[in-house]
Amino acid sequence: MSIYTRMAAALAAGLIFASSAAIADDAKAKPEKQAAVPENPSCLTQTGSRIKAKGKCRGTGRSYTNDDMRRTGATTVGDALPLLDPSITVHH
Repeated sequence: MSIYTRMAAALAAGLIFASSAAIADDAKAKPEKQAAVPENPSCLTQTGSRIKAKGKCRGTGRSYTNDDMRRTGATTVGDALPLLDPSITVHH
């Protein structure tokens, strides 16, 4: 009976040691991932469409975030878009 107890204690100690080694590895600071530069700026990877597409490019076009719009200082989307892309023409 004492042999089984010793074996169980040794096994438990080994598991504790292995788990603490795995936790210590996760505690190290990982380098920050930098945002990848898109290969094709007109390739949209996220769209509102549920149509399946082959490859990463779900559609083509331009996409602007809310932060992009705010950085222009314009108060309306119609005023902000020509500032973001001069090829866009907005008629009022």
